[in-house]
Amino acid sequence: MTLVRSIREDRAVIAANKFVSRVLSDEFVAPVSDAISEIWESSTCQRPVLYLLSTGADPTASIDDFSRKFKKFPTKKTSMGEEMEGPALA
Repeated sequence: MTLVRSIREDRAVIAANKFVSRVLSDEFVAPVSDAISEIWESSTCQRPVLYLLSTGADPTASIDDFSRKFKKFPTKKTSMGEEMEGPALA
């Protein structure tokens, strides 16, 4: 992978994905697509849900739909940027 990165940096991520897939399994490079209902069932008030997102990922619509259809209560979302510690703790 070091050789690939030194020659073709644009192919380093592809090479890393292939390496992880071969050494570990395809499970480790597959995108995670857990159902919101399964995530809800495993959460508690002492164990909240935290989404760590990558570029282009936005589960907001799915979360809002689940909340409206099944739980019938509004959701509270906080985008964690600078100066957002206070709202997140509230």
